[in-house]
Amino acid sequence: MSGAKIGFGSGVTELTGDALGYAKVSLPGADVPASVGGIRMFSENDTGEFTVTDPQLLSPETDLDYRLRVAPDILMEDETFNALAQNTGKFQYHNTTMTNAWSTGGMTTNSGNITTTTTGTSFRSYATFPTFGTSTTSADFEFAFSAWLVGNTVIDFGMGINAVANPYAPTDGVYFRATSAGLFGVANFNGVETVSSVMAFTPTLNKKYQFIIYLHHRSVEFWINDGGTTSLYGVITTPSGYGQPAASPSLPLFVRHAIVGGAASAICNAILSNWNVRVGGPNTSRPYGEFCNAISGSYQGLTGGTMGSLATYVNSTNPTAAVPANTALTANLPGGIGGQAWETFTLAVNTDGIINSFQVPAAGPNASGKRLKITAIKLSSFVQTVLVGGPLARTFTLAFGHTAVSLATAEAAATKARRIVLLPELTQVVTAAQAVSTMVSQPGGMRAQFDNPIYVNPGEFVALCVKHIGTVGTSGTIATNIQYDYCWE
Repeated sequence: MSGAKIGFGSGVTELTGDALGYAKVSLPGADVPASVGGIRMFSENDTGEFTVTDPQLLSPETDLDYRLRVAPDILMEDETFNALAQNTGKFQYHNTTMTNAWSTGGMTTNSGNITTTTTGTSFRSYATFPTFGTSTTSADFEFAFSAWLVGNTVIDFGMGINAVANPYAPTDGVYFRATSAGLFGVANFNGVETVSSVMAFTPTLNKKYQFIIYLHHRSVEFWINDGGTTSLYGVITTPSGYGQPAASPSLPLFVRHAIVGGAASAICNAILSNWNVRVGGPNTSRPYGEFCNAISGSYQGLTGGTMGSLATYVNSTNPTAAVPANTALTANLPGGIGGQAWETFTLAVNTDGIINSFQVPAAGPNASGKRLKITAIKLSSFVQTVLVGGPLARTFTLAFGHTAVSLATAEAAATKARRIVLLPELTQVVTAAQAVSTMVSQPGGMRAQFDNPIYVNPGEFVALCVKHIGTVGTSGTIATNIQYDYCWE
C-alpha cells in the first residue's frame, strides 16, 4: 500500500504549484507577529565537495541592538616576488647547499635543481602577524610546483616559526605541507603537530594556485583557488586543551623546502609569486601611509631597491666634509633619505647647493614602484671646526620631482625640472668666526611640517638645498643632522 500523497489544488486555501512541480510558498504578513513565519539566513562558504562533508553554512551575527556584524579586512602584508634579489629589509633567508633564486616569475626554491639529501632552504618574514579576539587572520600564497609527490622532499608554507638550522623544521604555526604522500594541513602547537587528512588535490605542474589559510582561535581552515573556484580542502579544530591552533599569538610567513631521509626521487621546485596577510573583524582607523610603512618597513628600502636603512649614517664614523654643489651631490654628502652632512663652510653666496639628495626607486617589473610621501623635515646644525668668514644666513628649500640630480634640470616632454618648497622654519644664522662646538642658531625652529604632504614619484629626486646669504665663509665645517618623516604609498 502506497503512502498518502499531497496534491496541488487551485483554490485560495489550497496548496498550489508551478509547472515544474515545485510548491508555491509565501510567508504570512508581518502585520500578524504571532503567526509570522521565518527563515534562517545562512551563507554557503563551501559546497563540501573536497572535505566530503555537508556544505559549510554560516549565519551572520546580529547584536542586541539589532546591528549586523561587519568584518572589514586590515591589510597587514603584501609582497609580489618579481624582484631580482631578496629584500633583506623584510625577509630572512637560510640555506644549506640548496639555494633559492629571485626572478620576475617569483622566488624559486631549489634553484640549483639538486636532489642531495640533508639539504634545504628557509625563507620567512621578519614581521609577524597576529590573531586576536574573534578576528580571523588570512594568509594567501600564490604558489606552483614543478613536480609532485616527490620522495624524501618536504615543502611547508604558511604562518609559522621554524628553525634557522637545517632541516629548518617548523616549531609552531599553521601551514600547508607537501610530501610524497600528498598535500596536508598542519596545526603545530609548540612542536606538537595535528595533521589533517590528505587533501584531494593534485596540481597541474607549474600552474600557480592560490593557497589560503584562515586562522581563528578555535580552528584553522585550508582553502585552494584553482583559478576559478575557491574550495575548502581541510579543517583542523583546535585540539582540546589548547587555546588556539598555534602557541604563538603572532606568526611570520614562511616557506621551507627540505630534502630529508635520503636523496629526493626527482628534481622539485616551489615557485612563490605573491603572499599577503589580512586580518578581518576588528574595526580600526589607520592611515594608508601607516599601512604601507607596516608592509614595506618603516624608514627602510623597498623590495627591488636598496635594502636596509635609507638614512646615510655610517656606524661609529664621522663623515668627511664637502662643499655642496648645484648640479650634483658632492661625494661624502648624504645620498639617502636624510643622514649626517658635514659641510665645508665655503659655498659661494647666493648659490643653491645640494646637501642631501635621494632618487626614489623607479617602477619596473623588478621593483615596487611606490611613491615617497614626506610629511616633515627636521634638522639641527653645530660647528664642527671653527668657522672663518661670515656672518651669513643659511636658507633652506626642498627640491623634488626633478628627473635628474641637477637642480638645473630642464622642463621638457620627457624630463621634469625641480619643484621647490621653501622651508622658512629651518633658516639658520651664522655669526662671524663662530666657535667650535656651538650650535648654529635656528630662530624659526628645527622642524618644517607639511600639512599637505609632498609626494615624490618613482624615478624622481628629492633634495634638501641650502643657500648662503651674507659674507662668504672661507674655512670651517658645519655638521648638520637631517631627518625626514616619510612613508611609502
